Amino acid sequence: MLNRILVVDDSKFSRKNTIMLLEKLEYEVIGEAVDGLDGVEKYKELAPDLVITDIEMPNLDGIGLIKEIKNIDANAKILVVSSVVNSQVVQEALRLQATVVKKPIKEHRLLNAIKLIDR
Repeated sequence: MLNRILVVDDSKFSRKNTIMLLEKLEYEVIGEAVDGLDGVEKYKELAPDLVITDIEMPNLDGIGLIKEIKNIDANAKILVVSSVVNSQVVQEALRLQATVVKKPIKEHRLLNAIKLIDR
C-alpha cells in the first residue's frame, strides 16, 4: 500500500494544497521538496512509497526527477500533477512509467490516481 508520500513542487501553495488533500485522504506525507534536486535527495533519505511531483520546476524539472529516481529505484511509483499540457512532456512522463494528472488536482482525481498506481 502506498502510504508514505513525498511531495515535490516549487510552488508552496501547490505543495500545501496537495499535502492537505493527502492528509484528508489519510495518507502520510513524510516529506516535501522545493525542486527536483531537493526531491532526489529527499527520495534517497526518506524512501517514500510514492512521489507526487510537478513538471515545471527550477534546478531539475519533473522529467529529470523521474529519471533520477528511476535510476535509484526502477520500481519507484511516481505521480505527476501538472498544469503542463504539452503532449511531449506528458508522453515522456508516461514513457518513464509515471502516472499523470492535470492541475488543479481535485480530491477524487488524486484518490483515483493513487489507487490506480497502487494496483
